[in-house]
Amino acid sequence: MNNINSFSESVNKLIQNVNVGIESLVQINKSLSAQEDTVNITYTGNDPITGDSSTYTYAIPSYNFITNKINTFENTLDVFISGNGVILLNDGTYREVKTIPIAISPSKIENVASPTTFTTRSNWFFESMMFPQIIVQFNLKNKIDDNSDRITVKRVIFDNFDDVETQWFKDNLNGQSLTYYEVVSILNRNQKKYWEDEDVITLPLSINQYSGEFYIKSKQYIDGKVWYTLDTINYGLTSDYSVVKNIQLNKGDKLRYGENSIYSIDEIVATENRVTLTSLIGLSTPTISKYFYVYTDPFKDKIANIAIGYDECNCIFIKGINDYYNLNGDEWSKSISFYTNDLIQENTSNISLVSYYSTYVSDFGRQLEGQARERYIPAFYGITPNAPTLTVDQFTVKQVNTQLNAALDKTSVLDLQANIISNKSLISELQGTIASQKSNLIELTSTSERESLQKQINSNINTLSNLVIQYQTDVKTLATIAYENNAVIVNPKYRAQAFFEIPTGVYPNNDPSTQIQEIVQFDISYRYLRLDGTGNPLNTYSYTDPVSGQIITGTKTDWEIIQSAVRQRKWNNITGVYEWAEENIQDGQTVNINQVDIAIQKGEKVEIKIRSISEAGWPLNPLKSDWSNTVVVEFPANLTGSDQLTTILTGAQSEETAIQLQQTLDSAGVTSHLSDVIPNPNAAQGVYYNHQSKNIAYDQATKQVSDGAVTAVNTVNVQYILENLADVTYVTIANPSGGSSKTITLQYLLQKIVNQTPAIYTSL
Repeated sequence: MNNINSFSESVNKLIQNVNVGIESLVQINKSLSAQEDTVNITYTGNDPITGDSSTYTYAIPSYNFITNKINTFENTLDVFISGNGVILLNDGTYREVKTIPIAISPSKIENVASPTTFTTRSNWFFESMMFPQIIVQFNLKNKIDDNSDRITVKRVIFDNFDDVETQWFKDNLNGQSLTYYEVVSILNRNQKKYWEDEDVITLPLSINQYSGEFYIKSKQYIDGKVWYTLDTINYGLTSDYSVVKNIQLNKGDKLRYGENSIYSIDEIVATENRVTLTSLIGLSTPTISKYFYVYTDPFKDKIANIAIGYDECNCIFIKGINDYYNLNGDEWSKSISFYTNDLIQENTSNISLVSYYSTYVSDFGRQLEGQARERYIPAFYGITPNAPTLTVDQFTVKQVNTQLNAALDKTSVLDLQANIISNKSLISELQGTIASQKSNLIELTSTSERESLQKQINSNINTLSNLVIQYQTDVKTLATIAYENNAVIVNPKYRAQAFFEIPTGVYPNNDPSTQIQEIVQFDISYRYLRLDGTGNPLNTYSYTDPVSGQIITGTKTDWEIIQSAVRQRKWNNITGVYEWAEENIQDGQTVNINQVDIAIQKGEKVEIKIRSISEAGWPLNPLKSDWSNTVVVEFPANLTGSDQLTTILTGAQSEETAIQLQQTLDSAGVTSHLSDVIPNPNAAQGVYYNHQSKNIAYDQATKQVSDGAVTAVNTVNVQYILENLADVTYVTIANPSGGSSKTITLQYLLQKIVNQTPAIYTSL
């Protein structure tokens, strides 16, 4: 029976469609209240082509699912519209999305007035020149807007130029929480020096704190919820090395899918690595064989890194910045006050900043700071200094080694030397007088005159002896003084010395309002001249050029150059810089830059010239003036060229040697022998008398009258013998009759002769 288009068939199709409609209405009604994402509509029908009966299931989104999707879309739009959205860049970093108006070119800037004044801004940048840089960190989370990535920092840097000032800071400001006004007021009230440094600091780039990816293995509906099965639920902290995945996902954690979608974990079954998610941002639908990534807020941390320096006393103040309007905060924070050398390195227990700085830090900023405080002037910006002016009257020749015999009592030495000279003169005069008297003695024939003159000679000889003793005593005393005081027998050293006027410093463009360029040193050049004023012959020397092989001949100048001392610099607490100190030529303990000291000796002339050395370019490439005029200094004629005490002591040594020789001759009798010489006016006729008879020894023998045998010997002088010759001299008279001879005294014989006894022998 053919039922096609029959009434029964039509009724069946109508019933079937009504059932499908009813089922659909039921499920649609269910979708309005279901918490699941989808509701299934199932019906059985014939395939319109084959006529086969089949069961069909259609999933329709629930009202809750659609509402969530609309909310997600709305949230996404709200995030972007509010300017708080983020996008993932190709380099894997996130950036904040900011809403801006349509692109319009900025208006032309007009009517900007030319400046007529200037101001200053603190710029204490020296800490940025350290390697590695030393910083302190401050966490400003919840203290500034999460959208801010800059802050303004003011540092009040206290001038702790010595330990006393450092301790004052510790006692009064260190660790105190004060306003900027209070800190500055305390410093000004106590007249303390300080600097201010204000800078805008960019906060460090945010990084993903955690790292982890999760492969989607499957996606299935369970109880109307979409469950995603992952290969792992472990992740770890972001690291420059291998990530240690020791952290598990938990309910509420966020996952990123693709480049623009973020999901929150609603439920998790850790044993099966299954999670259900709620979309937060984005419209992407996760599928299997793709990845989720752990997600953290990129603007979470607000760490401010502020550079500090070695041995600094800091009071730090901070302001937030509204980045939308580039607007600075109204008030500074309270002070964060600390002494940098008290800090300890992070993650260590005992490494102080002092130790770390000394061991590891190369502080180029400290060098620049030193140059800034010293106000170094490059040679490129320098002005040639003025040369000094010299005159001969400025120079004086002085002995400089008088210190060698400074321990000697000069008055005593001079007195002794005067006595020695006086006695020596008297001795010489007396010796001449005695010699003259001896000459006169020979010519006298009168006995009384001879005796009188002889007495004078004897008296003078006595006086001479006393003078010689006094002379010898003084010489020995002087020699003893020299020995006991370690007297040094040296030649004197002389110097041509002078002070000269320091030329005035120069100003760039002769403008006194600019920084003056002072003279800090001098080149002093000199050469020695002959007495006629001409220079010494110049010598030539040769060497072979190693490249060309040619012989190069050079002439050595006779000028020598020495440099003066360098001008001292002193710290000025008021200006906060080093300044050149004034020379103090009245202070005998100070070596001044404008003093000259050149060796000179008797018979010499020295020619001198000087040029100025500027602070511009000093010390590496200083500017120098032209040479000054030359002056010639001559050794003064009124100087002896030798030291007076040295001459006296040298003479005393020579005199002492002569005295020792004289004493040796005296002990040998040579002096007595020579002093007994009798001047002889008849010496020209070959007659010469060596000694007086009274000073010539004679051995007198006593003989027996009977046989002439010597019974005794008595040493007497010849004068005595001559005076007593008749009494002591025996003569033997032969007997004319041939009998025995007779021995008689000469005195007896002379008496007989005087009495004219004719028969001498008979009378005997």
